[in-house]
Amino acid sequence: MTNFELERFRQILEAKAAEFENSTRQRDGICVEGSADELDRVLQARQREIAVQRLEAASSRLRDTRAALLRMEQGRYGFCLECDERISSKRLQALPWAPLCVQCQEANDQWNAVKSTRALPMAA
Repeated sequence: MTNFELERFRQILEAKAAEFENSTRQRDGICVEGSADELDRVLQARQREIAVQRLEAASSRLRDTRAALLRMEQGRYGFCLECDERISSKRLQALPWAPLCVQCQEANDQWNAVKSTRALPMAA
């Protein structure tokens, strides 16, 4: 990866980190408000659940982005954490914080899918 490409990815990652950090500060949607109406309570609970999911997603992406910036400082950015092969430029353009190459990510996703189906309780 050229210095120009590396600097471009650094700028993208720093902008994304600022965006995700800003998203994690928006917690208005998770406040609990009382309501006498059952339908309003259910609706507010669902809205809180969605707000918490968005907050968790932004927090996760912020961690991923900061980790990518740290790998950049260490000279390891753009290399797969599993197999040490280069992550394709196309993948990094799509997901600049990607820690794994496509093949290792697919293997990881398959492993997690198998693991999660084994954790499901059997139907009676």
